[in-house]
Amino acid sequence: MNYRWSTCELTGLMLPGNEEREIPENPLGRGRLPGNVFCYPLVNSWRKTIWSLLGDVITDDVRLAFTEAPPEFVVSDDLSWLDELIFEVTGELGNIKELTAHRLRQKYHFFRAAHGTRTNDLAQFYNNGLRFLRSDEMEDRARSLFLNGKLRFANEERLQLAIRENDARKTTGGREGRLYFCADERNLLTRSGSSGHYLVYGSEYLYCLGIRLGSSWEAKRILKEIGRPTMFICDIPMSQIRDYTLQEFAGLVLEFLFCELVKDLQAYALSPGAGSGFSLPSDLSPDYIVGHYHPDTVHDPLWSA
Repeated sequence: MNYRWSTCELTGLMLPGNEEREIPENPLGRGRLPGNVFCYPLVNSWRKTIWSLLGDVITDDVRLAFTEAPPEFVVSDDLSWLDELIFEVTGELGNIKELTAHRLRQKYHFFRAAHGTRTNDLAQFYNNGLRFLRSDEMEDRARSLFLNGKLRFANEERLQLAIRENDARKTTGGREGRLYFCADERNLLTRSGSSGHYLVYGSEYLYCLGIRLGSSWEAKRILKEIGRPTMFICDIPMSQIRDYTLQEFAGLVLEFLFCELVKDLQAYALSPGAGSGFSLPSDLSPDYIVGHYHPDTVHDPLWSA
């Protein structure tokens, strides 16, 4: 179900400031993309560049061999189909995924991505940047929102139980120390992305604490009274993108490019159901926030939860 901010009875006021940093919701309306920024969903900005960067390895003969006999499975996670094809045509052994990621890092200085949240205060982001989860801070936020009498049976004892059940601090699989982005912002807006709850309700950890202190319906009402859904567009320095993350996107790019060569091939990469999420293990400086916008309509994957 879609959540529409403009018609929702539960809305909050925004604190004034930073209105001049608002940018168009449509990526094509944001002006010319700088040449040193890699923007995954804007294929026209990198198609020719990637072919050129890899021209010494993925030669015309390699592309021709692919079009004449496409592999059964053209997938991004395992590029052995491409490594084998390159070897058959050129006799060169290598790891095309690692090579592509390396050359992406050399060519581009920044990786454009989106971070979705719900807030009533833009200043905290433009002054302090985007910060990964600090559990103590979010638990204090839960106290101010949920232990103020709005939830009849909520108390500190139940909050401590919720904190233990969520176990955000665990070293493997926990939420602590991660800052999440989507390379394709549509994943945060549409049904196929299934990530719109970040925009509708804000912090996932805060939501998870709230539904253990009251009902899901009560927690959602409280969270939807905070400001507006807010999408931050950022140009993340390549130095902050981990190697395995960049290799994942290198695989997606190559899958897409090769599927374009054959009429009947459809790439999963950049399709409506494909994801583009990744995380940083560090905060992002406010210097790298391009701007923000407030989407009015967001698919809410938790609307019936």
